[in-house]
Amino acid sequence: MRVDHVIYGTSDLDAAGARFEAVGLPVEPGGAHEGVGTHNRIVPLGADYVELLAILDTEMAAASPLGRLIGDRIARGDGWMGWGVGVADAAAVAERLGASQLEVRRRGTGHLVGLPEALADGFLPFFIQREPKPGPGGIDRVEVAGDPRRLAAWLGGAELPVDVAGGPPGLRAVTIRGRRL
Repeated sequence: MRVDHVIYGTSDLDAAGARFEAVGLPVEPGGAHEGVGTHNRIVPLGADYVELLAILDTEMAAASPLGRLIGDRIARGDGWMGWGVGVADAAAVAERLGASQLEVRRRGTGHLVGLPEALADGFLPFFIQREPKPGPGGIDRVEVAGDPRRLAAWLGGAELPVDVAGGPPGLRAVTIRGRRL
């Protein structure tokens, strides 16, 4: 397992892109997520990345359970909203957790496990099976607030660069190439 990517939810992709570019991180075009009503831009970090995520089509998002979860979170304000952990076998993780599975399409398919559960809880990661890019990544650490025992059980005992803090559950901060954002 490895931290695959983190998600920054925003109501304005241009403003979010400018925020990341202002700290020296490049932002690339992304695309739309079929059937969800969302679209994104990507901050590439080698083997991992930051996903800047926004609502593209409010009607489609409202009709999609996942789109509604994302829209509800973004409505509370811009900020970190989720993190994904790369796995080799998403089906095995889904079976271990009894968690939901879905596919997201945007220039390829990602097999996801536990995304609605993770977004609803705010601090648990979801799991993604996709072909990782080679090389080192840029996500040094993630900081979450939540139940450390529940997180450890959700991760199946895997050691990841994650710190657990106090406070309301959620993804609190991400350290990218030595900068805490």
